[in-house]
Amino acid sequence: MKTKFLSVLILALAICFISCSKSNDNPSTPVVTHDTVVVITHDTVLLVPTNSIVGLWIGTLTAVNEPLAGPLTYSFDIRADGTILTSSEGADGNTYYSAGQWALSGTSFSATITSTTASNKGTVQNLTALYNKANGTLSSGTWQNVVGSASGTFSLGRIN
Repeated sequence: MKTKFLSVLILALAICFISCSKSNDNPSTPVVTHDTVVVITHDTVLLVPTNSIVGLWIGTLTAVNEPLAGPLTYSFDIRADGTILTSSEGADGNTYYSAGQWALSGTSFSATITSTTASNKGTVQNLTALYNKANGTLSSGTWQNVVGSASGTFSLGRIN
């Protein structure tokens, strides 16, 4: 009888110790990085978007120096770490790629990108636009080469 009682007691204590969990009565203060909130719950880190600017954007651009080209395809991959990748159709039919940094202040979006395409590698452009969170749009966008006179407009809509 004593052996049975001792076995049950040891088993009950083992279950109590195994089923205990750590409680966190004071949750961590969220840390904001661009537009992502880092929430730490117990030992799990969750990245929760606070707005929808991060993601894939697709639209069109026009070039002032190429009026006959009309609207050309333009896309942004805006990332939570503050980087942006762009892809644009040129008036010559080629695709041009750039990478850089972006910022958002209220509804004012801005970015500085540098071309990574061999034919114009190193070309730097400044971008500005109005961000509408409710509509998921970047409108009244302008782009301007830092060196030279190439410039134009763009508008994009958020895809995901």
